[in-house]
Amino acid sequence: MQSPLTAILLCCVTVAAAQAQDGGERAPFVTTPDEVVERMLAFSGTREDDFVMDLGSGDGRIVIAAAQKFGARGLGVEIDARLVALSRENARRAGVAGRVAFEEGDVLTADLRRATVVTIYLLPFLIDKLQPKLLQELRPGARIVTHAFAMTGWKPDRTETMRIAKRHPGQGDESRIFLWLVPAQVRGSWQGRDWRLRIAQNFQEIEIEGEAGGRPLAIKQAKLEGTALSFSGEGFEFRGRAGTGRIVGELKSGGTAAPLVLTRR
Repeated sequence: MQSPLTAILLCCVTVAAAQAQDGGERAPFVTTPDEVVERMLAFSGTREDDFVMDLGSGDGRIVIAAAQKFGARGLGVEIDARLVALSRENARRAGVAGRVAFEEGDVLTADLRRATVVTIYLLPFLIDKLQPKLLQELRPGARIVTHAFAMTGWKPDRTETMRIAKRHPGQGDESRIFLWLVPAQVRGSWQGRDWRLRIAQNFQEIEIEGEAGGRPLAIKQAKLEGTALSFSGEGFEFRGRAGTGRIVGELKSGGTAAPLVLTRR
């Protein structure tokens, strides 16, 4: 059974398609409740050193809250010029105009490379169109948080359902939030000291086979969260960070711990 939010937004798809005649994909403007805005930013771990980009920023409330309550800088991208003007005025009134900006533009062509946090409240078809761009332009470890709709084919790292204290028009009394960490690209063969690993990867889901000192490794648990990679087996545990061409971390084995650097083969 469809939720009230899904029904209302999906019935607006026809309107959104009709508005896309200037080359930009337009979604209907439906606001995110303020308490959901704050939770989205907290859920993604927004900090003072983050640059938050809100795609389809509407009246600017998410970017403004990121600056006002979390000390971050940010940019909202919105195709409706009237909403861009409203957002700038809202930022001025909130006293954060020096920390945030709003641009009129198409979210599908926006430059995402500066972002460390991306917030999205768009229709599912637009979120799916954005998925390749998010993976290509965002740095590993960047966080993506969506309200109401998830991406097709890419499992979220975390999901939360929250109750809304004050019923929001058309959205009921519950909201779902989805969080992804952009995964480092670790697929392939790696070597360090006498360790050799082969990693299979599908987004953040990984499987590792390998050997150490010529003996096969029985790896039971392998995990990738952004750039953080860990795996373990009987008698050993590795925790490290994946960078360009290197995985640097610490290997615990036989009661001792030592650095281990793996490089691509």
